[in-house]
Parts: sequence; structure tokens; C-alpha cells
Amino acid sequence: MVRDEGISQNPPRAEKGKAMTGTASIETGHFAEFASAIIQQLPRDIDSTTAQGWIENRAALRKVLRTALLPNTQSIGPTYPVTVNYGLSLEEMIAAGRYNWKNGDITAEHFPMNGDGTKEVVTELIHFNNYTESDKALRELDRRGFRPATIEELLAFGAKYPELQRQFPIVALGSIWQHLDGRFVPCLWSGACGRDLDLHWFGSRWDDDYRFLAVRK
Repeated sequence: MVRDEGISQNPPRAEKGKAMTGTASIETGHFAEFASAIIQQLPRDIDSTTAQGWIENRAALRKVLRTALLPNTQSIGPTYPVTVNYGLSLEEMIAAGRYNWKNGDITAEHFPMNGDGTKEVVTELIHFNNYTESDKALRELDRRGFRPATIEELLAFGAKYPELQRQFPIVALGSIWQHLDGRFVPCLWSGACGRDLDLHWFGSRWDDDYRFLAVRK
């Protein structure tokens, strides 16, 4: 029987390590030189219509540049395809995961559904292997070409890969509930009762065992 309780009382874990730094970024001066080199090599015969198309679709331009300039940033770890059925209610998505316990504040009111139909999504588990904070994790995900997973994607993941959360906690930073006590995000983890679906404080300092569910942009 699934136990249903309210907002998590789990305090942030003790800070006992350094913050996640990720891969060192290029220095400002070097980046300016690099950007200048790219600009100099842009084709001068590009027509105005094509140029305007890239201006209006900067997300596509960014993807093309990342693919060309960062060929080795493709996934080196396992991927986890999931099917997100937006025709299900949030409660039905939760039930599909067969959790032993869920936080009672994970409701459709606090986490409105955002999508239609059925969508195939390839998720990945990003492990920084260091202590980090939510804002830093989001910046690093973006730098690597990912977006954080939503609660719908997290629930689809939990239902399809139920044993993974027994190995390490899995967070979805793409869905945030604003409470009087702060912001909270959904998390899969394993507790004394088994597999849990909980809420963790967005301002937590995440331990080095946490994984962040993400989707490549």
C-alpha cells in the first residue's frame, strides 16, 4: 500500500565537499579570439533570406554550431528511452510507477500537466560526481546541451526503470513547485519503505550520489 504524506521534511544533507565545477570553461580572452575566428570564416555569399532564417531560429543555429564545434560531446553513457503519455492524469502516471511511498504534495494542482498526446523521449542520467546546487546544475546541463527533465518525464522513467532509483536518487529540475517554504522539485529515491517519490528543496546542496534526469536539446 502506498503511503501518502505531505511536504518532505528531509533537510539538505551536510556540506562536506567542494562544489561541482564541471569542465573548465575557456578563458574570456581566448573565447573572444575563437569567436572572431568563426565570424571571419562565415560564408560571405549567404543570401539575406537564409541569414534571416537563422536569426529567427537561433535554437537551430545553436544546435548546428554545437554539432560542428563540439563533435565529442555526444552521450557517452547509457540513454533511457521513455514514452510520456500526456493522456494520463498525474495520479495515473504516479500509479504506473508502483511506488511504495509518495509525497502528498505531488498533485496536479501543484504540478499542472504540460503536454498533449504521446511523446517518445530519450532521457539521460547526468552525474556530476561532486556536490552541487540546483542553479549550478542547471547551468552545467545547459552548457552540455541538455535541458532538465519534467515531472512527466521523471514519472515515465520511474515506471519503466524502477530499479535504478534503488542505486541512487534521481532528480527532475524541470518541474518546480513554489511553496511558502520555498521551491521544491520531484525526486525518485529509495528509503526504508522501498521506492519513494518525494519532493526535495530546490535550494538543497545535492550530494555527489545524485543523478539529474535530462533530455538533450
